[in-house]
This record gives sequence, C-alpha cells and structure tokens, in this order.
Amino acid sequence: MAASSLLRAYALGYLSSTSPRLITTLISLSRKGESKEAALSKLFQSLRAAFAADRFPAFCAVLVGGSTLLHAPIRRLLARGSIALGLRTRRAPGRASDLLHQRSLATFLATLLAAWLALSLLNGRRGRERGAAAATAAGESKDPGREPPPAPAVPEPAPLESALAGRTMDLTLFAATRALDVVVGELWARRRSRRLAAGRWTRAEAALGQLADAGVFAVSAGTVMWAWFYRPARLPRAYNRWIREAAAVDDRLVLALQRAKTGHFVYGGGPGQAPFLQDMCRDYGWPVEWGDPATTIPLPCEVVHMGVGPSCERHAASRFLGAFKFALATYLPLNLVLRARSPSKKALVQAVADAVRSSSFLAAFISIFYYSICLCRTRLGPKIFSRDTVTPTMWDAGLDIGAGCALCGWSILIEAPRRRHEVAAFVAPRAAATFFPRRYDPKFQWREKLAFATSAAVIFTCMQERPERVRGVLGRVLKQVLGDA
Repeated sequence: MAASSLLRAYALGYLSSTSPRLITTLISLSRKGESKEAALSKLFQSLRAAFAADRFPAFCAVLVGGSTLLHAPIRRLLARGSIALGLRTRRAPGRASDLLHQRSLATFLATLLAAWLALSLLNGRRGRERGAAAATAAGESKDPGREPPPAPAVPEPAPLESALAGRTMDLTLFAATRALDVVVGELWARRRSRRLAAGRWTRAEAALGQLADAGVFAVSAGTVMWAWFYRPARLPRAYNRWIREAAAVDDRLVLALQRAKTGHFVYGGGPGQAPFLQDMCRDYGWPVEWGDPATTIPLPCEVVHMGVGPSCERHAASRFLGAFKFALATYLPLNLVLRARSPSKKALVQAVADAVRSSSFLAAFISIFYYSICLCRTRLGPKIFSRDTVTPTMWDAGLDIGAGCALCGWSILIEAPRRRHEVAAFVAPRAAATFFPRRYDPKFQWREKLAFATSAAVIFTCMQERPERVRGVLGRVLKQVLGDA
C-alpha cells in the first residue's frame, strides 16, 4: 500500500506541475506567428525537468511515501519504548485507547520527518533565484505605475548576492492554514458536543459556526486588498497582476492613495504635490484643478469612478457589471469543463448556475469595495464626523480603503456554503504571507521547515483518525492518494 501511495502522489505532483506548461504550449501553438519548434522545445524541457529530485513530484512522493514507509518502524520503536518504561508488557499489549494514541503518534512523527526531508529537497535550488531574491529583498515592486523606491547610492551588501530562502513560503503557509483549520475545527466540534449534551448549545453559537468560513474569507480578503494598495511586494507577482486586472483602476490613483498614506499627499498642503493626477485629469477630460490637492478638497469621487460619472451608485453598478463579465469569462468555461465528464442537460444548467453565482460573488466583492470608499470619503463619513475630527486627508490616507477592505469580503455569502470554505482556504495563505518576508536569510530556514513539517503532520494524522475534519478538495485528494495506507 505504501508503494501505491507513493506512485499516486508522484503522478499527481507531476500532472499538477506540468499541466500549466502544457496548456500554455497549446495556446501558443494556436496563435499565428508563434514558433512551434520553440514552444515544443520549452514543453519538453519542462516535462524532463519535472523528473528532477528537487521538483514538486519528488516532493509529493517523499512526503507521502516517507510518511507511510516510516510509520511501521516508528510504531515498533514506540512499542519497545513503552515496554522499556514499564507502561505495558509483551503479553499485555495495552488498552485500545493506548494503542490508538501510539498509532497516531507514529503517524505524526513519520510525517514530521518525511515533510522535513521533502521540503529540504524542494529548497535544493535556491541559487537559481538570486536575481528575484535580491529584487524582493530590496523592496522593489514590479507593477507598472507603482512608484519604485530610490536607487541605493552604494552597491548592495553581500547577503543580497547570495541565494535567499523562502521560495516555498506559499506552500508552507498553505499547510499551516489548513492545519490550523483542522485543529480549530476539531476543538469547535468537541465544544459543540459538550454543549449539546448539556443542553446549552445556543443559536448564536450555531450561527457563529455557520459564518466561520465567511468570516475567515472576509478578514483574509481585506488583508490582501490592504496589502495590494500599500504593500504590493508582499503578494505573489501573478496574484498582484490578477487583482489589478480585476480592480481596473488607474495606477496614478493608487499612487495618490499610497502617498496620502505616507503623508506626501495632503489636502491644502501646497501646490505641486500630485502632477501625475493632473495628467490623469487631462487624459479623462476632467478639470485640471481636480488633480491639485492644494485647491480641490477632497478629490472628487468622479476621479475614483474612472470616467463613469459623478454618481457613486452608478459607478457601483458599473463596477458590478464589468466584474461580472470579467469573472464569467473564467468561471463558465471552468465549470463546463468540470462537468464534461458526465454531460447532461441538468449538468449544463448546474454549471451555468454555479458560474453565475461565483461571478456575482466576485462582482459584488469589487462593487462593495469601491462603494464603501465613496460612502466613507464623501457620502456618509463627513456627515457622521466633522472635518475637525476626521479631515479629508485622513479619509484618503487609509480610512476609506480600510472600510472597503473590511466590507468587501462579506460578499462571499453569495457563494454556496460548500464553496465558502474552498475560497477562504485559497485566500487565507496569501493573507498570511503579507505578514512574512517572501525571502529571508537561509540560516532561519529551519523555522519554515519546522512549521511545514508540523502542519503536514497534523493534517496527515487527522486524515488517519478523523478524515472528515480535513475539508474540501485537500481532504478528497489526500483520501485518494493515501488510500488505505
């Protein structure tokens, strides 16, 4: 069984790591002017490179295979230790609960060792990322339109020239958040059982349990949006780019908000603070004085509306429709492909319904975000708080963005309850990543290995004892990979 689990894990890892390149190649071949030889050469290189020992397929095989192969010897060592300590004898093997705990401990330790080794293998090619590591450590953002930091007057210090660790941080944070979900879910289930047995379970507790996934997503999404505005280098580059495409906002406006946050954009603070906003006003056909914070206080909402008009409600509706079309172009083909294995009229209707629902969720997310900003800075905020208490500069220095971040994530309630957990599980690691450096000194890598190994051990142990606690796609994948191992 251990060998079959190892092979299934390797095959799954190989498919997941090579499929994106295969899809990219097929798209390239369908375009005119693309070199077929070059595209196929890159594809073959990717397929061959995936067999290396420091790639994701080998990582999956070592993690799964190691956890199953090490289980039996570690369990025998624990049994001998129990006999040596007098906790049990050879003739009296012990109570069933003791044997269960021993099995769980063996699974935990086996996975701990396997996960540590697997992550070490995956981090075996840090040297190839020296350029990216140096750029990230210097705090540079690759997004166009974002103001880069000033160039250093002296050469970079030696540590930046060496390979930095952290290329597996996203994987580690994914494991850590899923392990935390397992632990919190188990603790909550035990509390619920005790309260139900005592007849003290309340409706508020039941509602809290039902809204937990939505709350996790709302907090995580708000954190990600805050980072996208003010600390974009903390997010993965591809994720950064995707948010920018969905947000459809002029980078000059984002730059103005960033400068307001750092105190370099102050209403009434003198001319010449934001010439780029005046260029933006010319491009959109607005009065040039709108871009001068010395004379226009505050910046009109029409600038935030990006040419839709002065109405905040019309802008919110426009954002909803634009985001809905953007999302539907992704969700509809994806849902149709997922149901292509068993085509039927019912499956087609369900695919369209799921795509519309998910697109509505994303559209509501974006429109709520922007409308919350308008409510804070012009519609409700100044009516609740006087200008002496909360100045226009304070609203645009983060309060309005903070309101959008706090409210937009609750659009997840549009999604089906079964989908909320998956969406939250996808966003939570990215939110957690904003609190950690994406690259760090290799001497601290043992901390990441320990975090990943412990998290993987928790998940694998729970898969053995309480598999229903590992929810969503991860639980289903692990169930297929591990089988009866």
